[in-house]
Amino acid sequence: MTTMKDLTDLHKIFASYFRGAESLAYALSRKLSEGNICLDTGEYQKDLPTLLEQQRASESFTEDDARFWPAPEEFARQCQEGPFVTHSETGLKPFVIRGGLAYLHRYFQYETRIIDHIARLGDHFRIITGGPGTGKTHGVATILARLHADNPNLKVALAAPTGKAAARMNEAIMRFAGNPGNTLDDPARSWLASLKAQTLHRLLGYIPDSVFFRYNETNRLPYDVVIVDECSMVDVALMAKLLDAVDGQSRLFLLGDKDQLASVEAGSVFGDLCRASDSVLLRGKVELKTKSYRFDAGKGIGRFSAGVIAGKEPDPDDYHDDPQIQLDYNHSSALSDNMALLYRQYIEEPDIRTALQKLNLVRFLCVTRENERSVREVNLQIEKLLSRQVEGFKPAPSGFYHNQPVIITQNDYNLGVFNGDVGLIRKEGDTFYAWFEDPETGVRRVPAGYLNHYETVFAMTIHKSQGSEFDNVVVILPEKQGEKLLTRELLYTAVTRAKTRVLLQASPESLRKCVNRAVSRASGIEKRLKNE
Repeated sequence: MTTMKDLTDLHKIFASYFRGAESLAYALSRKLSEGNICLDTGEYQKDLPTLLEQQRASESFTEDDARFWPAPEEFARQCQEGPFVTHSETGLKPFVIRGGLAYLHRYFQYETRIIDHIARLGDHFRIITGGPGTGKTHGVATILARLHADNPNLKVALAAPTGKAAARMNEAIMRFAGNPGNTLDDPARSWLASLKAQTLHRLLGYIPDSVFFRYNETNRLPYDVVIVDECSMVDVALMAKLLDAVDGQSRLFLLGDKDQLASVEAGSVFGDLCRASDSVLLRGKVELKTKSYRFDAGKGIGRFSAGVIAGKEPDPDDYHDDPQIQLDYNHSSALSDNMALLYRQYIEEPDIRTALQKLNLVRFLCVTRENERSVREVNLQIEKLLSRQVEGFKPAPSGFYHNQPVIITQNDYNLGVFNGDVGLIRKEGDTFYAWFEDPETGVRRVPAGYLNHYETVFAMTIHKSQGSEFDNVVVILPEKQGEKLLTRELLYTAVTRAKTRVLLQASPESLRKCVNRAVSRASGIEKRLKNE
């Protein structure tokens, strides 16, 4: 029986609908909320006695709750073929168990579609992965120029998960087209420069108030080549829908950094595919770029980020007087204030397009949105500092204010703004407008009053920073609240958002926890590909 107490645990409410399989349903629901696609039933069965003891220690635990953490034998029984469980790839039941991995049916189908589509595309499917500045976009632009030389009518789509990432993709293509060091002729340069990236949702044709897209398995994208950047940000559901929409005669290139944080939603599909590069299906289709043209591997950001992802704790002596990396174990307000005052430049810039560019001179990156050393706390501190130091800057306690930087926190298909897009509020007459970079028009504006889901963004979470670059970055790690989120992928992602300089404010213990803990998300893609 579900009690009022259970209303605080949505997983219990969900599981209660599956009488006789409550434990399996509860485990899958909770695992999915933690970013996992599936559950290793054998490992979970071994953990059940410990999990039950942990739950019994809770004041809210009742004996009725024990059904969610039963004896291992009962859990094994629930995993057998039954009213809610199928062991068949084609079975139509809520839960699918294959190869010792349990899934919600929908997520098993997402994985299956991804694998089937990769097989369907054959040699037209390619992955290019590498860290910042390793030439991923340069490499694919070279391929595009060659394909265009063979076919002047080549139709190409460029896309990225967010508007910011799409704008960066445009910048990279423009730099390549304008580089006098390459061998392109003028028509090829003009053609490349004419290509415009868009958000992945816009490419697929979002339908308001729907989880479906206009382009799909029965109405495929009308392009010869489709290139998607920042694919580590793409969750398993969106990846399946992208592959649904790619025609078998089209070439698909997926670009990204396999070492970055996985998507906010469930799965780590891009990393899973890269780790399965030696499988029969992917052999020869995954290109790993290791040489960085942006960072020196022997010092600064290049050395630090490589050490972090390898699980090597940084030695403070190695970064003493380093021009790119500054380790601040004391959370010095003087150091962070100096960085925050770089925001003065966008505030004092009258041209909106230039102001949006100057907004990227610095960004503060936090682990959590609330509590200790969080986005909320740091945003308030910076607002107070700028209100004292910058003439005319007057933040409001609620609502919009002139020169307020904002980040969109939820997709709004009607407005064409998406989770992670960053904009700038400016007042014209009596009306506040939100200005955003636009991959096609440069900038665009919407009345600020139309925005329903947004936050101030002097500081942002590290997750939200994916797909962005800033000249200077301040990374702030918590000591207690949020420490369970500290991983090497989190720190690597934060540090590599910087082009020039990083101020890392963290205690030695928090830094140690980051470096020694790796993200672990359960997924069956790698295992299934290697067993194909």
